[in-house]
Amino acid sequence: MEALRQAIAHIFQAKTKRTAQKRYDRVLAMRQQFVRDKAEAAAIFDFLERHWPHLVKAIESELIPKTNNAVEMVIRRFDQHYQNFCGFENIETAQLYLAVFEKLYRFTPFSDDAQPAIRGKCPLQLAGYDISQMPTPALAAQLHIIFHSSR
Repeated sequence: MEALRQAIAHIFQAKTKRTAQKRYDRVLAMRQQFVRDKAEAAAIFDFLERHWPHLVKAIESELIPKTNNAVEMVIRRFDQHYQNFCGFENIETAQLYLAVFEKLYRFTPFSDDAQPAIRGKCPLQLAGYDISQMPTPALAAQLHIIFHSSR
Protein backbone atom coordinates (compact mmCIF):
# COMPACT_ATOMS: atom_id res chain seq x y z
CA MET A 1 0.00 0.00 0.00
CA GLU A 2 2.94 2.35 0.57
CA ALA A 3 3.89 2.00 -3.10
CA LEU A 4 0.35 3.00 -4.08
CA ARG A 5 0.43 5.99 -1.73
CA GLN A 6 3.73 7.13 -3.22
CA ALA A 7 2.45 6.65 -6.78
CA ILE A 8 -0.64 8.76 -6.04
CA ALA A 9 1.44 11.45 -4.32
CA HIS A 10 3.70 11.49 -7.40
CA ILE A 11 0.67 12.34 -9.57
CA PHE A 12 0.05 15.55 -7.63
CA GLN A 13 3.69 16.62 -7.66
CA ALA A 14 3.36 17.17 -11.42
CA LYS A 15 3.74 20.73 -12.67
CA THR A 16 1.45 20.24 -15.69
CA LYS A 17 -1.92 18.61 -16.25
CA ARG A 18 -0.43 16.56 -19.07
CA THR A 19 2.22 15.03 -16.81
CA ALA A 20 -0.33 14.47 -14.06
CA GLN A 21 -2.65 12.70 -16.51
CA LYS A 22 0.15 10.39 -17.65
CA ARG A 23 1.01 9.53 -14.05
CA TYR A 24 -2.67 9.03 -13.21
CA ASP A 25 -3.08 6.66 -16.17
CA ARG A 26 -0.03 4.68 -15.02
CA VAL A 27 -1.46 4.34 -11.51
CA LEU A 28 -4.83 3.20 -12.87
CA ALA A 29 -3.06 0.61 -15.02
CA MET A 30 -1.73 -0.94 -11.78
CA ARG A 31 -5.24 -1.30 -10.31
CA GLN A 32 -5.59 -5.07 -10.83
CA GLN A 33 -2.18 -5.76 -9.33
CA PHE A 34 -2.86 -3.69 -6.19
CA VAL A 35 -6.41 -5.03 -5.73
CA ARG A 36 -5.18 -8.60 -6.18
CA ASP A 37 -2.58 -8.05 -3.45
CA LYS A 38 -4.92 -6.15 -1.14
CA ALA A 39 -8.67 -5.99 -1.82
CA GLU A 40 -9.06 -2.75 0.18
CA ALA A 41 -7.12 -0.95 -2.56
CA ALA A 42 -10.26 -1.04 -4.74
CA ALA A 43 -11.80 1.69 -2.58
CA ILE A 44 -8.76 3.89 -3.12
CA PHE A 45 -8.95 3.49 -6.89
CA ASP A 46 -12.71 4.11 -6.87
CA PHE A 47 -12.19 7.30 -4.87
CA LEU A 48 -9.39 8.46 -7.18
CA GLU A 49 -11.45 7.83 -10.32
CA ARG A 50 -14.50 9.57 -8.88
CA HIS A 51 -12.57 12.68 -7.79
CA TRP A 52 -9.93 12.91 -10.52
CA PRO A 53 -11.90 15.33 -12.74
CA HIS A 54 -12.04 17.80 -9.83
CA LEU A 55 -8.53 17.19 -8.49
CA VAL A 56 -6.82 17.70 -11.84
CA LYS A 57 -8.28 21.21 -12.07
CA ALA A 58 -5.93 22.41 -9.30
CA ILE A 59 -2.85 21.52 -11.32
CA GLU A 60 -1.58 24.59 -13.23
CA SER A 61 -4.33 26.68 -11.60
CA GLU A 62 -3.47 29.96 -9.94
CA LEU A 63 -6.93 30.13 -8.38
CA ILE A 64 -7.36 26.70 -6.83
CA PRO A 65 -5.20 26.03 -3.76
CA LYS A 66 -3.29 22.77 -3.78
CA THR A 67 -3.70 22.14 -0.05
CA ASN A 68 -6.47 22.41 2.49
CA ASN A 69 -4.26 24.65 4.64
CA ALA A 70 -4.73 27.58 2.25
CA VAL A 71 -8.45 26.94 2.00
CA GLU A 72 -8.82 26.73 5.76
CA MET A 73 -6.95 30.02 6.22
CA VAL A 74 -9.28 31.77 3.76
CA ILE A 75 -12.39 30.30 5.40
CA ARG A 76 -11.17 31.34 8.85
CA ARG A 77 -10.45 34.88 7.65
CA PHE A 78 -13.83 35.13 5.89
CA ASP A 79 -15.58 33.89 9.01
CA GLN A 80 -13.89 36.62 11.05
CA HIS A 81 -15.18 39.30 8.66
CA TYR A 82 -18.63 37.78 8.20
CA GLN A 83 -19.33 37.74 11.95
CA ASN A 84 -19.73 41.53 11.76
CA PHE A 85 -22.76 41.16 9.44
CA CYS A 86 -26.32 40.20 10.26
CA GLY A 87 -26.70 38.50 6.92
CA PHE A 88 -27.06 39.32 3.26
CA GLU A 89 -30.14 40.57 1.44
CA ASN A 90 -29.93 37.87 -1.22
CA ILE A 91 -27.55 35.48 -2.95
CA GLU A 92 -26.33 38.21 -5.31
CA THR A 93 -25.19 40.47 -2.46
CA ALA A 94 -23.50 37.50 -0.78
CA GLN A 95 -21.66 36.67 -4.02
CA LEU A 96 -20.65 40.31 -4.47
CA TYR A 97 -19.28 40.46 -0.92
CA LEU A 98 -17.37 37.22 -1.48
CA ALA A 99 -15.85 38.55 -4.70
CA VAL A 100 -14.62 41.73 -2.97
CA PHE A 101 -13.41 39.75 0.05
CA GLU A 102 -11.49 37.36 -2.20
CA LYS A 103 -9.60 40.20 -3.89
CA LEU A 104 -8.82 42.10 -0.69
CA TYR A 105 -7.82 38.95 1.20
CA ARG A 106 -5.02 38.28 -1.25
CA PHE A 107 -3.47 41.67 -0.46
CA THR A 108 -4.21 41.94 3.27
CA PRO A 109 -1.16 41.30 5.48
CA PHE A 110 -1.45 38.80 8.30
CA SER A 111 -1.62 40.33 11.78
CA ASP A 112 1.18 40.69 14.30
CA ASP A 113 -0.07 37.67 16.25
CA ALA A 114 0.17 35.35 13.23
CA GLN A 115 2.93 32.78 12.87
CA PRO A 116 6.29 34.59 12.58
CA ALA A 117 6.87 33.30 9.02
CA ILE A 118 3.70 34.95 7.70
CA ARG A 119 3.41 37.95 10.02
CA GLY A 120 3.00 41.21 8.11
CA LYS A 121 2.91 39.50 4.72
CA CYS A 122 -0.11 38.99 2.52
CA PRO A 123 -1.04 35.70 0.77
CA LEU A 124 0.30 36.94 -2.57
CA GLN A 125 3.69 37.75 -1.01
CA LEU A 126 3.78 34.32 0.59
CA ALA A 127 3.12 32.84 -2.85
CA GLY A 128 6.21 34.65 -4.14
CA TYR A 129 4.68 37.66 -5.89
CA ASP A 130 6.33 41.09 -5.75
CA ILE A 131 3.47 43.43 -4.92
CA SER A 132 5.60 46.45 -4.04
CA GLN A 133 4.54 48.42 -7.14
CA MET A 134 0.80 47.74 -6.77
CA PRO A 135 -1.48 50.32 -5.12
CA THR A 136 -3.99 47.70 -3.90
CA PRO A 137 -1.80 46.29 -1.08
CA ALA A 138 -1.55 49.74 0.51
CA LEU A 139 -5.34 50.04 0.42
CA ALA A 140 -5.77 46.55 1.90
CA ALA A 141 -3.25 47.31 4.65
CA GLN A 142 -5.12 50.52 5.55
CA LEU A 143 -8.44 48.67 5.62
CA HIS A 144 -6.83 46.01 7.80
CA ILE A 145 -5.70 48.66 10.30
CA ILE A 146 -9.11 50.34 10.30
CA PHE A 147 -10.95 47.05 10.70
CA HIS A 148 -8.79 45.84 13.59
CA SER A 149 -8.71 49.18 15.42
CA SER A 150 -12.53 49.34 15.42
CA ARG A 151 -12.84 46.13 17.50
